[in-house]
Amino acid sequence: MSNDIFECISLVKQYKRNNKIFTALSDINLTVSGNETLLIKGRSGAGKSTLIHLMCGLIKPTSGRVNYKGITISKTDNSLLSRFLLNDVGIIFQNFNLLPTYNVYENIEIGIIPKSPDPQKSRDKILEYLNHFQLADKINYFPAELSVGQQQKVAVIRTLVKDPSVIFADEPTGSVDDQSASEILDQLQKLKKEKKLTLIMATHGNIPDQYADRIIVLENGKISN
Repeated sequence: MSNDIFECISLVKQYKRNNKIFTALSDINLTVSGNETLLIKGRSGAGKSTLIHLMCGLIKPTSGRVNYKGITISKTDNSLLSRFLLNDVGIIFQNFNLLPTYNVYENIEIGIIPKSPDPQKSRDKILEYLNHFQLADKINYFPAELSVGQQQKVAVIRTLVKDPSVIFADEPTGSVDDQSASEILDQLQKLKKEKKLTLIMATHGNIPDQYADRIIVLENGKISN
């Protein structure tokens, strides 16, 4: 029996710019198994972010479809898509998306509030992850008081506290120093194994191949390997 949880079938994504059609992705056929770490590699503009955004339902394909556990999320209604994004998916963006007027704890808390009605359990979980990433002493700091690497760690924790089944990470270490990058990737791999997560990461080359179970390469909007 197949363990595939994602299936991309003949995916095409096009945009209209200055009255011209630009093809970001063309004829993408891809499956992803549960508990797999898939690394999507390619140069800037190759279509990596577009593929991730299609797979997690943030944008719709021009044609083709994305299935998750047998449900075509690329064509589902907003209510079902919202539940999918809330309950199954965590997304780590390269630009952090931290709220500047919220401290570290508050920035993480907004990721867990919709799923956890118990404030004490939420706090315990947040503190656990802060300790994992050696940020417990920064709990009351604001984003501007943190290093770039620390900000990205906060963004990672905000995703993890949701207990997602699938984590999409778009250039999760693209803006941080080498030490912070290694710490983030090591923690993601550790938690992926402990919690049996599926991890889908995009990189232009700064994530070592050793962190992947499988690698695909995008070139000019197509899978080249």
